[in-house]
Amino acid sequence: MIDTIQAKKRRSSMLRAINPESRFYHLFDCVPGLSFFAKDRDGVLLAANKHLVALYGFDSEEAFIGHTDFELLPRRLAEKYRRDDLAIMQHREPVTKIVELFLNRQGIPSWFLTSKYPILSSSNKVLGIMGIIQDYHQYRERFPDEQDINKALDYIHGHYREKTSIIDLALMCQLSLRQFERKFKSYFNLSPTQYIMKMRIHEACDLLCNGSRPIGDIAFALGFYDQSSFTVQFKKTMSMTPLQYRKQFL
Repeated sequence: MIDTIQAKKRRSSMLRAINPESRFYHLFDCVPGLSFFAKDRDGVLLAANKHLVALYGFDSEEAFIGHTDFELLPRRLAEKYRRDDLAIMQHREPVTKIVELFLNRQGIPSWFLTSKYPILSSSNKVLGIMGIIQDYHQYRERFPDEQDINKALDYIHGHYREKTSIIDLALMCQLSLRQFERKFKSYFNLSPTQYIMKMRIHEACDLLCNGSRPIGDIAFALGFYDQSSFTVQFKKTMSMTPLQYRKQFL
């Protein structure tokens, strides 16, 4: 085994020698449900693996690159993603395992787990952003059936429209409140309350896009006190109001 200094020299030499057209990031195509992207400082997409290209409805990476989020997504979502990217480039710090609702090119919502890193040059200048997007449901399914919070998960999935006591969920799993919340967040990168809220917002997207049901009715059906509280939570997650979402989707 060579020493650490020699190993670092070899690594630097290899990285400098990599052909920019080698597209080593296509290795991500071997991981089901995982997408890779890279953008420059202006937010222009310059690289993507096959899964992300297909998610947006393009036939090839060549047809996909050159676009921005503003051309591919509802404006308010694109604005949110751009603010996130600018903050990462400014602070030069990665942000990992962000659970967020994402729309593909056809406007179909789903949950994804996103991690982003700044791209730095050899002279330590920020060149842009790179990241991975993972299907959140596939990520969640990695955990074994015998995990000690499954009873709570089953209950949440059947009752997320109702008022739910987090203490009661902890008791179902025979855990203290602190233990339950810590374990839950370690599995899903969300608190139980955030998880329930995201499930409500996800169903709200479906209801807003299917038919002309009044927004107030949707709010009450999903367990919100009133339309105002529903609008606040929806905008916090989707960066747009329920009405704006309905209009943009249609």
